[in-house]
Amino acid sequence: MSWMSQLYRTYENNVGRGGPAGEQMIPVAHMNANAQLEITLNLSGEFQGAVCVARENAVTLIPVTEASEGRSSGIAPHALCDTLSYVAGDFGSYCAEEKQRKTAENKFQSYMKNLQDWKESAFSHPKICAVYAYLMKKELIADLYRAGIVELNGERKFENRKISGLPYEKALVRFRINGSEPAAAWEDVSLIQSYTAYYQSVQQGKKDVCYFTGKEAVIAENHPKGIIAANYGAKLVSANDSQGYTYRGRFQDAPQAFTLSYEASQKIHRALTYLAKNQGAYVGTKDKRTFLCWSPEGKRTPDLFQEFSRMASDVMDEFDLEEDEMQRADEIPYRRKLIRAFQGYRDQFEGMDSIVVMALDAATTGRLSVTYYSELPAQIFLDRLQFWGETCSWYFLRFNENKKPYYAVETPTFRRIAECAYGRERGNSLEADDRVLKEQVQRLVECMVDGRRIPYDLVCALTARASLPLAYSRGNRERVLSTACAVIAKYYREKETGKRGEGITMKLDEKNRDRSYLFGRLLAVYEKVERSTYDREETRETNAIRLQSAFVNHPLQTCMTLEEMMNPYFQKLKPGLRDYYKNQIGDILAALQEEDGDLLNQGLKETYLLGYYLQRAELNKKKEAKKEENENE
Repeated sequence: MSWMSQLYRTYENNVGRGGPAGEQMIPVAHMNANAQLEITLNLSGEFQGAVCVARENAVTLIPVTEASEGRSSGIAPHALCDTLSYVAGDFGSYCAEEKQRKTAENKFQSYMKNLQDWKESAFSHPKICAVYAYLMKKELIADLYRAGIVELNGERKFENRKISGLPYEKALVRFRINGSEPAAAWEDVSLIQSYTAYYQSVQQGKKDVCYFTGKEAVIAENHPKGIIAANYGAKLVSANDSQGYTYRGRFQDAPQAFTLSYEASQKIHRALTYLAKNQGAYVGTKDKRTFLCWSPEGKRTPDLFQEFSRMASDVMDEFDLEEDEMQRADEIPYRRKLIRAFQGYRDQFEGMDSIVVMALDAATTGRLSVTYYSELPAQIFLDRLQFWGETCSWYFLRFNENKKPYYAVETPTFRRIAECAYGRERGNSLEADDRVLKEQVQRLVECMVDGRRIPYDLVCALTARASLPLAYSRGNRERVLSTACAVIAKYYREKETGKRGEGITMKLDEKNRDRSYLFGRLLAVYEKVERSTYDREETRETNAIRLQSAFVNHPLQTCMTLEEMMNPYFQKLKPGLRDYYKNQIGDILAALQEEDGDLLNQGLKETYLLGYYLQRAELNKKKEAKKEENENE
């Protein structure tokens, strides 16, 4: 199906479902707006009170017309709730300027004409009759003045004041009618249904064949905006550029290019707005891209950007951290956690259910575009998400509530991968340019959803960053290294087997004869030898860290340099520990000598980071260190 078809299905399956105000699917011919004033009337249309609406309760469902929903200038009244300059018949009497008075009078007359038509139609409602009866008195501003909400100067004109940060003429009014249930007009389902039926019956727009439904219907001339909060003015469907080249050159006018009925447009945009607000994930700080993942049937779906983080956060609950011991969780419990988590999603889906992934971005301030779209059977989607979690995982340094360090197996988020590959360190965080960040995150989403292999240029970028440890603080250095290892491991797991592959493991493989892997192990041993001689308070970097970037490009030559630098540090070690490290170096060098000597000084592949990380982790085990010391006594 197309994205429009899936959004239409989403609307039909979910409209009317309960939820907090502002989080429900918006019905056709309605929109959410923030109200600043609440007027209370009785069923006879008599004023009973007025209050300013608190910001946390301001979201209000209001009936609108096609013209009023997208209004930016001119006169286009909403059907019931509108600003004071529309609903107050005496607003112009308190304006200081003649132009403002005339504009207010025209707005009120247009508003009341529409309200009267609704009241006198077959779809009338008692609440509408009450509001109409009251507003015909033209006493709203006077009542608000007596209630102490608006202020007037000595000439009985408006003071230059505001209501909830808005000037008087822009303050939105909503109505509460005592004597009816529910009293709040914006919560009355019968009123909502009444207006929807009324508006569809009186639409006078041009009729044509809707390209979506294939039926003749009233065509939408002005499609909704405000779909994405970060790009409020951008429209997804629009062809009003009669002077430019939006459609000219292929069609004579916009309807020849595309026509969408008002009802279809409303349902599609309402569903998309609902999803963006309640399930949208935003990538970028200022220049944002919105990612959506949803089930048209309304069933719960994983969060593409947070699911793996949530899973990893409590894996260590299964382990007890012993005092003075750096614990390292095994990858098996993490895999079990993934299976259990995704099984919870699988149980709710049936055979024909699907999951849709979509990305939206504003090409210009007025145009919204679909940058990515994919729909998959739910079970296949969950298989791919689980596969990604299992293959793109590594050890990450974490701290428990007592600030004791431990290593937990995690799958880095898409954002973290992109920031580690292309970001710069600012303070304690890594930040990437919004344009780069959102493009790279989308590439990763495509790899996961479509089952593609992770891009090799991303692997290279992460390797390059992880090979420059002096460019980062120690916390970010560890973060970049672990992220790089996770992505490298995933790349080679898929390259070698095309499955979950056992070619790359998260345990040190002493039988691995890959040249880069062996040199990575050697670098870790040199680092450990020097660091073993440091005092607890020592913070200077080891020679291995300082020469790592040179080591990657000329490993054999740099190893010879490091070997000479290690002599003073070997002398400081206890004899047993010195022999242990020299045996480690000897074993690795012996394995390297099996390689062609001409290749030994060539630049290393990214797999050197895996050997470096796992050898370092093995040497850092405190249990092993204690065992070695006991053997030396």
